Amino acid sequence: MNSDFINKARQYIKCKNSAKKRIKQCFYPGCPNESINSHILQRQGILDQISINSHLWTFEKDVFEENEFAFKRTGLKKAFSFNGFCNTHDTELFKEIESGMIDFTSYRTNLLFTLRTVYDEIYKKMVYANTRDCLLKNDTTLFDKDKLQEESENAKLAIDDLNTLSGKILYDLDNNSQQFVFQNRTLPQIGICLSSFFTYDTSEEIEQIEKEKGSNLERYTELFMTIFPYKNNTKLIIAYEKIDEEKVKDYVDEFFLSNNPEICYKKITNLTIFNCQNKVFSEDFFNEKIRGIEYKYIEATQFMLNEENKIERTSYDINFYDNSFKDDFVGLNFQLT
Repeated sequence: MNSDFINKARQYIKCKNSAKKRIKQCFYPGCPNESINSHILQRQGILDQISINSHLWTFEKDVFEENEFAFKRTGLKKAFSFNGFCNTHDTELFKEIESGMIDFTSYRTNLLFTLRTVYDEIYKKMVYANTRDCLLKNDTTLFDKDKLQEESENAKLAIDDLNTLSGKILYDLDNNSQQFVFQNRTLPQIGICLSSFFTYDTSEEIEQIEKEKGSNLERYTELFMTIFPYKNNTKLIIAYEKIDEEKVKDYVDEFFLSNNPEICYKKITNLTIFNCQNKVFSEDFFNEKIRGIEYKYIEATQFMLNEENKIERTSYDINFYDNSFKDDFVGLNFQLT
């Protein structure tokens, strides 16, 4: 590693740590209390089901790695957590999904899982924007200032959109209204926890719509996906706004075909690798599905993040549940542009 690479990485880490420290207040609207470290999915009863010696495997951006990403064995206290809520709201708001039996037929239950996903993404976008604002203040030529400015502005726009979504969820919780559609199913056990969302609209679809309208889209169509262990199985929850039902229903329904679960397994595999970044893995899953081919996951992530590669809703013939998964995944021939 040359000195510029190391200095750039150090500046980035310093600004990222500073950005995290700036986020102190509980995210619940109007709450002035200080936020605490809380898990996206509960530690006891969910995360600890797939942890060994209180550790999980994470997949993270690492600026000290030349490939930018790395798998890391992470302690359970730190994995899958963020500073979003004060102790009161972290305990009281989510008690329906964190104590006793979970009722997956309840609209509120599914809503609360999705709310955690949204707030965690708000936190990540705040850290992202604050990091870039910090770097912009540095007197350095190591970073592209115009790019940093654009990234910061885009993250802040995304935060506004996410706050609108969280507002709709909180409104439903307070008023017993239903602005979202939820579907869930039980799957064979697999050592993954995932809490993420992805934009259903492809880049080409967005470009076409904006060309026809002559203006930018006011909102994107988002799908929310949560996967976690529950009672020796794995639970899948997918959510979307009711106003998007006509557009996404056929796509989402394919996850829930009882006579052909293979379609669901392949979709989950593709989305986990290419679209959903917020995830953790068990030791067994890491050893069976990742160890030895870490480079392929990194290559897939870099491919997905390259804006010139439009692979949204693309489905490769790979399946975590197949014994041949590793060979099938390594055999994929996607090219970085």
